[in-house]
Amino acid sequence: MNQILTLTLIITAIPFAVYLIYILAAITSRPKSPPRLPSLPYISIVVPAYNEEEVIEDRINNLAEIYPIDKMEIIVSNDGSTDNTEEIVKHTLAKHSITGKVITRPRSGVNKAINRGINESSSEIIVITGSDGLFDKNTIPDLLGVLLSADDIGAVSGDLIPVAKGESVFSNSETAYRSIYGRICTWESNIHSTYCFNGPVVAFKRKASSSLNTRRGADDASMALSVIRNGYRCQYVPSAKFYEYVPDRFQEQRRQKIRRATRLLEATFVNRDVLSSKYGRFGTFVFPLRIMMLFVVPTAVFLSLLLWTIYLGSLGLIYSIAFILLIAAVILMGSLRANVLSSFLLYQAYLFLGLFNMLRDVHEWEPTERVKI
Repeated sequence: MNQILTLTLIITAIPFAVYLIYILAAITSRPKSPPRLPSLPYISIVVPAYNEEEVIEDRINNLAEIYPIDKMEIIVSNDGSTDNTEEIVKHTLAKHSITGKVITRPRSGVNKAINRGINESSSEIIVITGSDGLFDKNTIPDLLGVLLSADDIGAVSGDLIPVAKGESVFSNSETAYRSIYGRICTWESNIHSTYCFNGPVVAFKRKASSSLNTRRGADDASMALSVIRNGYRCQYVPSAKFYEYVPDRFQEQRRQKIRRATRLLEATFVNRDVLSSKYGRFGTFVFPLRIMMLFVVPTAVFLSLLLWTIYLGSLGLIYSIAFILLIAAVILMGSLRANVLSSFLLYQAYLFLGLFNMLRDVHEWEPTERVKI
């Protein structure tokens, strides 16, 4: 039993060591104020869409309110919608006299839809956003201020603000998770780059990017990694906000989070050769640490929980039962109040399940419930 205890302690130490680095990073990271542009440039906004009739009009209305209409075009890449998305987009673009178009093609997944939208766009600066959330008035100017502040910055991403209809352990866990996520991405940006982008709030220079892999990898992480491959940096802009509805029902959030975890894991695995000094401090420090966080830590967490249960059971069944109940109580605490510990355990579960989900083809999926914000 001493051997089991030694092994358990070693495996348990792995997540603690990795997350100690990230906790210190979150505490010490300091975001920089985005530079203000003397004038706003012309941009292309690409919106991938699939059955978005409930929200797409509000999304276009929002974009028309926060950015000069004469300095943007909106390309909605309609990925085989079976509802009235196409008609609503055409009507709303015409209502605001916005330059743009809707491209309708058979269902093929968000990465291919984004590639189509980019190919149809005309600007050298492209903003990618979702159809089911909202920007505030500073989102695009802040993104562009950082993007255009240096020649070697190729892409930027902003912060997701979760909006839920009600409180649950799952919606609260998202709030706790987001409270430190942006700080970690800011820290990585200060070192060199982050590739953990938020897909609905991304801007990039056309010359810095490459086409997305249409079957493997999250669109946001894949975009960032392609930019880094091309010799540019990717920066996180916490002041650029995207307000996104977060499902409060277990099945909805579970499906969304496991899908996102799977796609992030895929993007990381497909681009594993970026683990190289060729890519500077990103390839030698940021990326290796993220690989530990995404692949090694979830496995170590669940293996350590299993080993602790076995070890405590060897001392007496009551101890292992008490341990299991303690873990369950920590997770359920999240339904009463957002806290980092319950959020941590839930997200390790999403990543762990995402590892197995990588064996499936998930480049197409059904979207979560659409709710107006």
